[in-house]
Amino acid sequence: MVAEARSLVKSFGGSLKQALQAAIKEGGLTNGIGVCKTVAPEIASNNSSGGWVISRTSLKVRNPENTPTDWQEIQLLAMDRQPVKNGKPVEVWQVSEASGQPAFQYMSAIPTQKLCLGCHGKSIAPEVKAKLAELYPEDKATGFSEGDLRGAFVVTREVPVN
Repeated sequence: MVAEARSLVKSFGGSLKQALQAAIKEGGLTNGIGVCKTVAPEIASNNSSGGWVISRTSLKVRNPENTPTDWQEIQLLAMDRQPVKNGKPVEVWQVSEASGQPAFQYMSAIPTQKLCLGCHGKSIAPEVKAKLAELYPEDKATGFSEGDLRGAFVVTREVPVN
């Protein structure tokens, strides 16, 4: 299950980065924000199949729908101290029966990259701030530096009971 979750994260993260880079190249950072708002959920949905669900969360969310669960928040707080270990994003997973149905949960840290700073950094252009305020009135996802924990990819799946 961990290998499958890693594969889903790699596919989702790669597709998202590619779409974001193309949008920014085509229309600048404000265009990239629009892509993040509409295309990221589509990419997540397209990568969620066969019982797998992929999403993102953060300690500082841009979209309130991505607010972490209690377990995810605990993992994010731990990841925040060291988002990358041995050159790779930190990852955690568990199988829990807390809701009565066994569920597998996997998280992989998203370290803030240089590409992210134009919309998530400490110094954001006025037109980008305006677009963020328009699309995300409750935005908390700014003030990051390169290498900070931006958030985490989350992969979940109910575990079939035999």
